[in-house]
Order: sequence, then structure tokens, then C-alpha cells
Amino acid sequence: MIQVLGLIVIIASVLLVLVVMVQNSKGGGLDSSFGAVNQIGNVAQSTETIEKATWYLAAVIAFVCLISVFMGNPAGNGTGPQSSTFTGAPTETTP
Repeated sequence: MIQVLGLIVIIASVLLVLVVMVQNSKGGGLDSSFGAVNQIGNVAQSTETIEKATWYLAAVIAFVCLISVFMGNPAGNGTGPQSSTFTGAPTETTP
């Protein structure tokens, strides 16, 4: 299940990079090239649509990361160095 969540994060990250590259930053950008196509497709406000897509993809990445944390850490199964518990007793060291 963790692998599926990782794959979702990778796909959303690649889409986020593409959407950010298409955005119209300061009057130029790839979005201005596709302005006529967006008008034909009845998408008059392409900038708002692309901005919403950016926020949705960022939210998907954050949500999937939180879900993966709550599902559990495979390293925390009691076999690694993180699994040592504090007993309150001092450990003996030899000089």
C-alpha cells in the first residue's frame, strides 16, 4: 500500500511541475500560447483553472504524505535502532 501512495505522489508531483510550467507568470509563459485554444473550448478563465489545478495537486501530495505517515513506518516494526525503548535504568559503560 505504501508503494501505491508513493506512486500517487510521484504522478502528482510530475503533474504539478507541468502545471507550474504552463502558468502565466508575468504576462508571458506557455499559458499565453494556448489562449485561443482555451477560448474555443469554452474555458475563458484558463489562468484560474490552472491555478486551481496547482492547489489541488499540492493538496493531493500533502494529503497522501500525511496518510502514508499515519499508515505506519516500516522501519518502526521493532527491528531497527529506532525501536529501542527507554527503560529508565542507566546503562553500564566500561572505561
